Amino acid sequence: MDVTELAAVAAELRETVSWDGADLRLVGISSRAGLVEFELELADAGCADCVLPPPALREMVDATLQRRSPGDYAVVVHDPRVASTPAARDAASGVSVIVSPAGTVSPGDDSPGPDAGSLEGRTIGFRIDRLWRSWDWVVDEWVQALEAAGAKTVLWRRVQGLDGAGGEAQTEGFAEFLDGIDVAVVGLGNCGSCTSWTIKDAIAALTAGHPTVALTTAHFEQLGRTLAAQYGRPALRIQTLPYPLDTRPEPEVRQIARETFAPVLAALGAVAP
Repeated sequence: MDVTELAAVAAELRETVSWDGADLRLVGISSRAGLVEFELELADAGCADCVLPPPALREMVDATLQRRSPGDYAVVVHDPRVASTPAARDAASGVSVIVSPAGTVSPGDDSPGPDAGSLEGRTIGFRIDRLWRSWDWVVDEWVQALEAAGAKTVLWRRVQGLDGAGGEAQTEGFAEFLDGIDVAVVGLGNCGSCTSWTIKDAIAALTAGHPTVALTTAHFEQLGRTLAAQYGRPALRIQTLPYPLDTRPEPEVRQIARETFAPVLAALGAVAP
């Protein structure tokens, strides 16, 4: 175990999750026990549901440590959102053993995917959500600009975190959405949980072969890039909007949208119609 490197990675992880008011504190590193221990503190989090869910948080911690400091050691994340019994902690947030000798961790696919090229006559798919009205305003401005220039647009709204039939319907609906578009614009990453969903959906679009860009606000860009690397696509195109965004008046948000339209097209390697 490289204790110095582990401590440095732990500091980066702490900063990555801090924007929701959460604090991922390093409890300790024990070379003798082969243990790295974290504790999530939510006292200053305005919305505990906005923080990365326990399984996603654990997976991000594990994957980041695997890439940055591989070795044989156990990782424990104490998460107050998980039931207090030892069995529940171990199953939901607790112990995972990393067995990754140095040099064996895959760097993932370092391609950002195809460039969009000319958008004339093509269908641009906007994946929106139910959380951020500001993102609806941004997308509305971009849709107007694209359609005025002759492109086609389709919108699909993600409702995250559904289980059972609702979750299955979302999965099917998103697959149909991807089948009907040529280019994907996915957002908005504006909290830990919604950033996780934004990156997952963007990578699904990228894996389907679509030129893709994910949108986050500036505070959640690093989390987005960390998750993209975790999910095997570290070169995913990610563009940012200012933070805070949702508390700004609608005219200001729409002006931001107009100002960021050209940079988003450039990030996609797109040529406006």
